[in-house]
Amino acid sequence: MIILVTGGNRGIGFAIVKSISIRFPKSTILLGCRNMTFGEEAVLQLQKDGAVAAVEAIQIDIESDSSIIAAVKSIEQKFGRLDVLINNAIKLERPSSHDLTCVRSAANACYNNAITSNIVVTRAMEPLLRKATNPRVIMVSSTRGSMGRTAKKELPPVSVVDYCIAKAGLNMLVLQLQAAEDARAKTDQKLAFWAVSPGHCKTSFNGFKGTKDPADGAEVVLRLFDSAEGEIEGGTFWEYENGVFQMPPW
Repeated sequence: MIILVTGGNRGIGFAIVKSISIRFPKSTILLGCRNMTFGEEAVLQLQKDGAVAAVEAIQIDIESDSSIIAAVKSIEQKFGRLDVLINNAIKLERPSSHDLTCVRSAANACYNNAITSNIVVTRAMEPLLRKATNPRVIMVSSTRGSMGRTAKKELPPVSVVDYCIAKAGLNMLVLQLQAAEDARAKTDQKLAFWAVSPGHCKTSFNGFKGTKDPADGAEVVLRLFDSAEGEIEGGTFWEYENGVFQMPPW
């Protein structure tokens, strides 16, 4: 099985790669990274940590079309298909001031990275996914994007609103992609699209202020990754919290 994890060299992405590499040793994992030096260092660390599966770094900057195209060509030439795409990469730009230009720039950068770039990567990888027997796409979202929990005031105050809006948009993207997939002719190979929330994990993204180990955050991805074809309905949103695999409200 060929799996691509974008932003796989650190944080949640690294934890996802590590968990798959240990629990699914027959897999081939492509560790997506913007900088190959960091990617190769991550691969070496995984080997030291006991990774069993084949892991190799692949350069992919989700904001660069040429980088995405190059990654597609590389995967096609070497493997001929892609079984699972895990869209994990994200970066967050905080406005440097309340100046309207800064606010607009930071918001646009966030939405381009977290929503538009995931659309582009998914569309670019789609032909390779359709060559797999059970193709799956997992979007790493967050319950920060849950309108239900936000409306019920179940979440603590947030420091960057753009992040919440971007994750809500990513959730809608999953719903729309699955709706389009379900409308395809029955003879076509069906893709399953899912959104996941790893939870509040301790990573550099939040200054290591989370409450969960990234390995625990990766568990929700592995539950979907390990599911049999048709076992878990596509177009759904999942989390794994306190030992329970469940669907949070959109």
